[in-house]
Amino acid sequence: MKKCLVWLITVSLVFSVFVAFGPVSFAQKKTTPMKYNEAPMLAELVKAGKLPPVEERLPEEPLVYKEGEEVLAGDIKLEIGKYGGTLRIVNPGTPGGGEWWAISREPLLNQSGLGEPGKKPRGNVFKGFDMSKDAKVFTFYLRKGMRWSDGEPVTTDDVRFAYEDVLLNKELTPVFPVWLANADGTPFKLEIVDKYTFRVIFKNSYGLFPYTLSLHWQTWDSGPLLQPSHYMKKFHAKYTPIEKLQPLLKENGLGEKEWARLYWLYAWASWGLGKTKIGCPTLAPYVLVDMPTAQVAILRRNPYYWKVDTAGNQLPYIDEIRADTVTRVDMLPMKIMGGEVDFARQAVSIKEVALYKENEAKGGYKVKLLKFHCPIPITFNYSNPDPVWRKIVWDRRFREALNLAINRKEIIDAVYNGFASPSKITPSEYNPTKANQLLDSMGLNKRDADGWRLRPDGKRMELLIETSAPATDFIPLCELLVENWKSIGIYTTMKYVDSSLLGQRVQANQTQVVVSTWFDLPVIEGNPYMIDWVVLNDRAKISAGFYDWYTSFGKKGMEPPAAFKPVFTLYGKMKASTTPTEIKKYLETWKKTIHDTLFLLVPVEDIMIPLIVSEKLGNVPEKGYQILANFGGEVLFYR
Repeated sequence: MKKCLVWLITVSLVFSVFVAFGPVSFAQKKTTPMKYNEAPMLAELVKAGKLPPVEERLPEEPLVYKEGEEVLAGDIKLEIGKYGGTLRIVNPGTPGGGEWWAISREPLLNQSGLGEPGKKPRGNVFKGFDMSKDAKVFTFYLRKGMRWSDGEPVTTDDVRFAYEDVLLNKELTPVFPVWLANADGTPFKLEIVDKYTFRVIFKNSYGLFPYTLSLHWQTWDSGPLLQPSHYMKKFHAKYTPIEKLQPLLKENGLGEKEWARLYWLYAWASWGLGKTKIGCPTLAPYVLVDMPTAQVAILRRNPYYWKVDTAGNQLPYIDEIRADTVTRVDMLPMKIMGGEVDFARQAVSIKEVALYKENEAKGGYKVKLLKFHCPIPITFNYSNPDPVWRKIVWDRRFREALNLAINRKEIIDAVYNGFASPSKITPSEYNPTKANQLLDSMGLNKRDADGWRLRPDGKRMELLIETSAPATDFIPLCELLVENWKSIGIYTTMKYVDSSLLGQRVQANQTQVVVSTWFDLPVIEGNPYMIDWVVLNDRAKISAGFYDWYTSFGKKGMEPPAAFKPVFTLYGKMKASTTPTEIKKYLETWKKTIHDTLFLLVPVEDIMIPLIVSEKLGNVPEKGYQILANFGGEVLFYR
């Protein structure tokens, strides 16, 4: 996820070069050979003959981690770290979660921070790339000598497998990813040049494509273009006869022909950790090695990790990660204050900052206040099966009334201790009187004996807010929304729902209002591809019906009404743009569409949030965006 403070400068520099000179190379400059060092635990394995020397485990040109690689230069004083130690993280619901997910992120290309003015996508997993003048042909270069975590080489065989046997396989990929499709919905064309070079060819211009590859966060998210074919073929019916898969199918409670579900159980296909993932090769800094219980995961350094620091030390510095679980997010503060957590970002909020500060010495940690990149959106299920409810919610006056009833000052003070600002992406006026007038004007002027507004069919107009509370600010925010909307006569309730169950309800089109995700505004400003990733490809944000319509290129699902169409079509125009003027124009128009239609509601923005780290932990950002501390997980170390 990337932020660019001045998007126009960024894309101007990028695309003016493209247009003027034709194909442009973004390959990593050849690094000067250096002497490499390794962690003591790996040196012992080398000495015992169980592991090749570090020089043979690294690619010919490893990525040299420098200041500004992840955290922006100036936001951190990068040090050469020390090897050793175990990083303890805790996540609500499932082990790992967002903490492990962000630490393990290895996009195919990369940018500094959340984006930086004048900086183009550069190599990461891929050494680099060239782009044609018309932004239709992209040539990518793998790192020679790079290996998966089990020691097998990374080659274009892994690209071919990912494309031909996964992306184009209807059982594994029933819906071809929109972000990899041509404008007509057909797949891109793959051309293998040699063992380390391949081309991706689109029918239409796709100037944003390099930016999509710099936002896909994690090794598994590289899956559409790169998978460990030598390992995953064991679960693929093309390479392993279905009869040989029967024991595994039975062991995992799957039907005799459900090999596709089995495949994704064993692949890195989600941010959750499970026993079936043990053994799956990765390019991330840490490898899942054990799950002693369903609530605990142990990850150990990747001996073939392909990054080094400027002194030639193979990364990561820390030996292991222990990922524990709490059943509810409100249990996390006790773990932190008890000194049981070394790194907490994903699930903490400003609400408990005073409590955290009071217990710093006791818990052996430090509290740092940094910027949060994701305000919380209120999202509506526009395809809800109840036609009367749906018609009401489609009416802009109803959404405007709900928005006018939100007391943002109360939310900022009560939930965020004053460390937030009223939203800009959606209007922030507080006017309950006007809200009531709007509801009356649209025919919701009749009430029952208890004072609740009635629908045209005589039933009570109700809203159920569902949240899985991935952070501690979600529940108090939802509680205030309930009171705000009740105050204008809308009978509103809220319910905490486990994340997996809520996902099932969203998938089944059973929800009304969901407040359980984030809206990555700073990232959208810097990289409009984020619109596709966290808005248009999120059922909870756009509803199951609209999602099916969008991802099937209009062949399935529910077509959005005319007022909502620009939310989808403007992104398509951005995607095809190759000039900074076009991109900027469409991005601003898209933001105005969200603002004017109130497609989703954002109560507050500019939130400050704690980052809680062990007092012994080094290479932690002092300012900037909180999530970047995760992005640089490979350089965290214990003093």
